[in-house]
Formats: sequence, structure tokens, C-alpha cells
Amino acid sequence: MLSNEIILLIAFFIAVGILLYNPSKYYGIPAALIFIGVGLFLGNDSASSFAFHNPTQTDLISQLALVVIIFVGGLHTNIKDIKRVFAEGLLLSNIGVFVTTFSLGFFVSLVTPLSIIEGLLLGAIVSSTDAAAVFGVLESKNMKMKYNSDKVLEFESATNDPMALILTLIFVSIIKSAGVEVVYLDYLTFFVQQVFVGCGLSFFLYLIIKYILEKIHFVEEGLIPIFLLCALIVFLKVNDFLGGNALIGAYILGVMLNTVDYHYKDNTLHFFNSISWLAQSIMFLLLGLQINPVELLEIIPLAILPALFLFLIARPLGVFTSYLPMRQPFKKQIFISWSGLKGATPIVFALIPLLEDLQNAELIFYIVSFIVFLSLLIHPFSMEWVAKKTKVLL
Repeated sequence: MLSNEIILLIAFFIAVGILLYNPSKYYGIPAALIFIGVGLFLGNDSASSFAFHNPTQTDLISQLALVVIIFVGGLHTNIKDIKRVFAEGLLLSNIGVFVTTFSLGFFVSLVTPLSIIEGLLLGAIVSSTDAAAVFGVLESKNMKMKYNSDKVLEFESATNDPMALILTLIFVSIIKSAGVEVVYLDYLTFFVQQVFVGCGLSFFLYLIIKYILEKIHFVEEGLIPIFLLCALIVFLKVNDFLGGNALIGAYILGVMLNTVDYHYKDNTLHFFNSISWLAQSIMFLLLGLQINPVELLEIIPLAILPALFLFLIARPLGVFTSYLPMRQPFKKQIFISWSGLKGATPIVFALIPLLEDLQNAELIFYIVSFIVFLSLLIHPFSMEWVAKKTKVLL
């Protein structure tokens, strides 16, 4: 359990992060960079009585926060926008993640002490883009683009976490069972179970909630968001019991609920916006507190090549491969290749090897953390420039 001291620390740092983020939003600085930075540089001092290092609690809270954030993102997603970019987004969030994972994984095994399977694990962890960071940059810069490029980025970033998480869990399982014959059919079954249970359960719950919202008139506007929040918690517990993927299920549930008209809908969305910000703030802060600044600096010589390979080769390779079945302007593909912002999600996924006590788990964690920080420092400030150079900006 979190101590009173830690709760006070988190509340104080969230307040500091809000005060720093409010003016910085104008410059397109992602919330992840602000809040993780606050936790990293103000709270994570081994000599401080406020130091907090608890990967187990951080992983539990962060996984829950991710589900809430993605659910709220779905609530704000217009299904008409999804239909226009569905094929592109689906290919990027699956084929793109797969190609990025394997290309980066093999490269990492060549330039670091990590084995091929450990490199693939690292590749899977950093293969997805961050929805909160992408939404934040596009909104703060008010970037409207040709060829639905902005909608593609938003849909991809909201849907590629499940594939990255599934690959991460598969590679963790393979490493843990080293020396035992690998039954790849079991991993294929696991993938299918994750996707179909998550999607099926979310659709079933949507039908129930839709019926209730249409048939029952809630006399108090504050009851509806509480009801939906409780429904989301029920979804998480049942989904966990059945072995589905909570991330993809939460997003689909949010998107489908956005199609339902009910009383006090605007107020409900405002409520979930606040919940999403609280979830982001706590998650970013706790993740920052898990990172030791000294170790992060020491990892730079080892992590710089994997980071550059990801940004300049692995991510573009994943994007170009995804677009092979489709005819889209090359300049659009270049822009999307560059705009693969990383955020808190890879750091959350990097906690999984730590919790499983895998060999080299800490090395993977700090390489991932460096890649995330470098992405947050480079991509948000260069996206608009790249959009102008590729002429996809309206």
C-alpha cells in the first residue's frame, strides 16, 4: 500500500506538473515529458526520504491508468473518422508493430549485450506509439493535414498498444521457458484469445450499457459517469478472468459508446477527461520515480544506436511495409514514419521483465527509458517542421 508520505508526494508533484504543463502546452511539450520529468528530477533521489521505487505497484497502477486513458480516447473518437482510416490504422498498428519489433530486435542483438530474443523483447516494448503524446501535439499545434494523416496517427496510436503488449508477453514467456521446446501454436492461440475475448466482451458490454442508457432516465447527471466507470471496472475484471486484452477492449468499448446518445453526455465526457488526466498524471509520475537519473545517463552510450535505428530505420520500415497493399502518397508515409512518438506505454511494458525477474531486465528497462525520453525531446518539436517539408500540412 502507498504510505501517507508517498500520497502527499504524489499530490504535490501532480500540482507541480500541472503548473509546469499549463504554459508549456503552447509549445507542444507532451504531458508525459513534464510529469515523468517532475518525478525523475524532483522525487527519485536515493538520499531522499520521499524516494519511491516499487515496480509492482507502479505496474498495477500504470496498467489500470492505460486502460482508462485508452477508454477515454475511444469516447472522444468519431466512428466516421475511423472508417476513413480504418484499413491504414489497422495495418500500421499490427503489421507496422510486428515489422518494427523484429527489425529493431535483430539490430539490438548486434550492438548490445542482449541476445536475439531479448532484443526482440525490447523491440516489442518500444514498437507502439503513444496516444496521449500524439493527441497532445496535434491539438497544441492545431495541425490539420492532407490525406487524413492526423486521423491515421490518432487511430494508430490508440490501437497499436495491444499488439505491442501481446508480443511483449510472448517474448517474456519464451525467455522464461528457456531450454524448453517452444510450442508456437500456443502463442498463436494466446494472441487469438487476447484479441477475440477483448473485442467480444467489449461489444457484449456495449449492448448492455446502450440498452440501459436508452431505457433508464438518470435523475442526477453525476450518476451516469459513475455508472460507466463502474462498468469499465467490471469489464476489466471479467476480461482478466477470461484472458482477453484489456487495452483493445477498452478502446472499442469507448468508441462504440460514443455512438450512443444519452442524457448529460457532454458532462459525462468532461468527467472522463478529468479522470484521464488524473490517470496520466499518476502514471507518468510513478514511472518517473522508478528511473534513477544516474543509471539513465550511464546507459546513453549503449542506447543511442538502438534509438536512432528505431527512429530512422525500424519505424519507417514498419510504416512502408504496412502501406505496401495500399496506394498512399510517399510524402505522407514519410511524415507518419517520423511521427512515431513514444510515451509512457513502453516504460510500463518495460516493467514486465523486471517483475518477472528476467536476466538483463534492468538493462532493457533503462534502454527503453532513454528511447522514450529522446523521442519526447525530438518528435514533438519536429513534427510540424516535417509536416511542412513533406507538404502534408493544410
